[in-house]
Amino acid sequence: MEFKINDYVLIKDDDKVYQIDKIICDIVYLKGLTYRLITTAHLDDLRPAPKDLVEGVIKKEELTLNQFKKATHFRNAHQFIYGTILHIDGDQEYLNSCMDLYKEMNIFANGIYLEESKIKDEIEELILKLTPDIVVITGHDLYNGKGKKDLLNYRNTKHFMDAVRVIRKHFNQESLPVIVGACGSNFEALIASGANFSSSPKRLNIHTYDPAVIAIKIATTSINQQVDFEQVVQYIENKKDAFGGIETKGKMKVLL
Repeated sequence: MEFKINDYVLIKDDDKVYQIDKIICDIVYLKGLTYRLITTAHLDDLRPAPKDLVEGVIKKEELTLNQFKKATHFRNAHQFIYGTILHIDGDQEYLNSCMDLYKEMNIFANGIYLEESKIKDEIEELILKLTPDIVVITGHDLYNGKGKKDLLNYRNTKHFMDAVRVIRKHFNQESLPVIVGACGSNFEALIASGANFSSSPKRLNIHTYDPAVIAIKIATTSINQQVDFEQVVQYIENKKDAFGGIETKGKMKVLL
């Protein structure tokens, strides 16, 4: 069967839905439909994803997102200032989706598309210019299963770590919370580099909106209160196996 860019497919012995990003000879470059996951496969190992399966995956994520929106209660905008977000993403489509969510939730956010390997070179100028209250650094990652402690076994964890370390030269974890990581990232290494929240304790996949959901929770929690992470993980499919973090205060301020 002939496949083309943007087709939804399944890989043999894998039930996740992927979208074709590009095809080079017989090798197909894929990204998850709702997971922040990239991989490659041979054309012969692909089959079309049934339409009802694709629709079901999309509806499931939309349902979870709508539940989160309903549960996030906002106060009068004339009395409170929500934290601002700088969201840097290695995937333009996922970035656009998260920016739509921030807009719908009335959270001010700057969205920047950067390849994961280039974030460390741009992050210092961006945070000093845009002065965000919260930073999200995400995109794609991949753990190859050959040993959790070796950073060479991760596609982009080292790039994420380098970016966080640049931030920590200027701002500590209390002054500028950072949410970082993607599918299968090295959680321990990212937290050690200075992140407040990161993926992935069990090297599992995370969804498109997971980092944004945590950022919104920080933005809408008072600066005098700890972020209720137990409430946030209700809207993350793999819960604390997919995301973890440290005690972090919110960034919402009261107008006097």
